[in-house]
Parts: sequence; C-alpha cells; structure tokens
Amino acid sequence: MTYISEDGAFGGPVAVAAGHAEELARRGHQVDLLAGWDGKARLSIPGVNVGLFRARKVAPGLSGLTSIGLLSYLRAHAADYDAIHVHMGRDLVTLPAALLALSKGRRVFLQTHGMVMPDNRALAKAFDAALTRRALGRADSVFVLTDAEFDGVTAVAGETVTPVIARIPNGVATRGVSAERDVDPPVVLFLARLHPRKRVLAFAEAARELSESGVRATFRVIGPDEGDLAAFLAYKSEHRLNQLEYAGAIASGAAVEELSKATVYVLPSFGEVFPMTVLESFAAGTPVILTDECAIAPDLTARGCIEPTTGEPRDIARAITQLLDSSDRRAALVEAANDALTDWLAIGAVADRLEEAYA
Repeated sequence: MTYISEDGAFGGPVAVAAGHAEELARRGHQVDLLAGWDGKARLSIPGVNVGLFRARKVAPGLSGLTSIGLLSYLRAHAADYDAIHVHMGRDLVTLPAALLALSKGRRVFLQTHGMVMPDNRALAKAFDAALTRRALGRADSVFVLTDAEFDGVTAVAGETVTPVIARIPNGVATRGVSAERDVDPPVVLFLARLHPRKRVLAFAEAARELSESGVRATFRVIGPDEGDLAAFLAYKSEHRLNQLEYAGAIASGAAVEELSKATVYVLPSFGEVFPMTVLESFAAGTPVILTDECAIAPDLTARGCIEPTTGEPRDIARAITQLLDSSDRRAALVEAANDALTDWLAIGAVADRLEEAYA
C-alpha cells in the first residue's frame, strides 16, 4: 500500500489493509504487508510480517510519493507470493507495484478505496493513460465498495479495457461494546484529515452554535493538516471557542482508541464512499453522525446505524443535540451498528470473500 506515516494521513486504506492482513493471518495464511513509510511510524499487526520502506516525494501531494526500496523488494520477491493484493491509488508506489507484480506473472487483486474515480485534472489523466488503465485491465480482480465506485472504475478503465470488478465492503471486528461512557462533559469528536472535503469548518460552526446556546460539551478535532488547519484555528480564535479544541494528528491504528473516548462521532464530509472511521466508530461503540450525501449513508440509515444529516452546520448541531439529549437514541444506534458488524460489515465475512477471490 501507499504510505504509513506518524500522522495517519493515509488512515482509511491503512486500517482496511491491516484488518484484512490480521484476519487472513488468523486463518493460517502467511501474510506480508508492504508499504511506503515516513521513517517514523510504527505498525505491528498480530501474525503479519510488516515491511516498511522509505517513501519520498518526487512531486507534490500523496500522488507524488514513490518508494524505490518497496519496488526493489517486490521485484526480487514477487514470485514468493500466491496472491498480491494492492490497495491502489493514483500514485507512484502502488501503481508501479501492481504493474511490476503483473509483469512477474503473479495473481494481482486491486482495491481502489474510491481513489480511482473519473478525474479531469491533467495529472490524473496522465496517470490513467500511462499506468492506471493497464493495471485495471490486467488485474485478476478489482475490489470496489459501492455501485458508484463500480461505475467510476469502469469509466476510468475506458472502452478498450474490461476489468473484472467485485463489490466487497469494508469490515471491522465486532467488539460488542456499550454506548454509555463515563465522560463529563460529553465529547463530540471530529476525526479526519483537515482537508476541505472533510469540512472541519462545518463542525466548528456547529460547535459554535451549540456553545453559544449553552450546550455543555467538549468539541474535539483530531487529524493531520491538509489545508484547513489555519482556517480552523483562526475561526476558533475569532469566536473564542474554548470548548473547541485541536488535539493534533494520531498514528495509524489509533483511531478506535480515540473514538472509544468520545460520546458522539461526527463526520461532516462530502464525497465519501465508505469511510473507515465510521466502521471503527461502530467497533468502538460510539454513535455516528454522517452526511446523507456519503455513498454508504442510505444503507446505514435504512439499518438505523447512524444519525443522518445534510452536512450543513445547523443540521449537524441539531443531530448532536438529539444524541446528547437522548441516551436511548445513542443506545439504539450502537445496537444497530453492532448488528451490522455481526453480518454485513464483519471482518470475517470480508475475509471469506477475499479467500474466495484469491482461490
């Protein structure tokens, strides 16, 4: 996979890959997880051989990362593997890795995490023409999360490429925990990259509305800066929001621990496909507020797993108030989420699908 860093900047795909690896190793498979690395982060997965290789930027953004060490290792050891599962984005780590493994005659499975969707920017078009379409067309299978991602991958592949695509959900281990926490005042958590698409400023506006109306709660923001930190801190300072705090970034694998300390988790982002932090919140027993624009939101709403919101600050504030005021509502969301983790979103069910595909 692309990148493991101390600030958890590539959090969702890391959590998914680690979950797959741990469950497959638990079932008796020999599993290696290979990733680009910032030279600082630590990652340990029970039963899994973790290989971290320094990644460096050769161009701006995550897409500009490459890891000569990872690609050299794979070139030398690709024949050791019966299946190579690449958590792939438009970058110079995973795309070359996928093509290298294919050139060695290995069985290759790609998982795109919503990162390979139609994009008219020049850099995306260049990646697709040079690398992406070749990888999609030659892989044994491409794993997608939703029907929308299925359509997107098909569109990126183009008319001359017919990838084999399978829909497999994300999954986490069921923990069977309770929604009730001895937290006073209650903690309302935003945990995501501080990127404009994640909309931390909408969370801040909702926190302001609730603080000014006398709601007693701590509004905590956790995540690495990807463009919105300065604006967030300026907004907090301008409105003197002492109840709103920024706790910095956390390492990969630490999300469930942070979520387990919260009373409510809020993800106000648009353009999400299948956010892993929502599943991790389910595993932590923490009720979730999610925008109804998220691709997986309709299914989660139908199952009663989330409190849906339009994503506008006033509606986010309404949803937060509803959950803080009702322990019964919080408990109902957690119970429904546990039911979903037992079947649809259980890591065991996901691993069953992976084993079938690899075989």
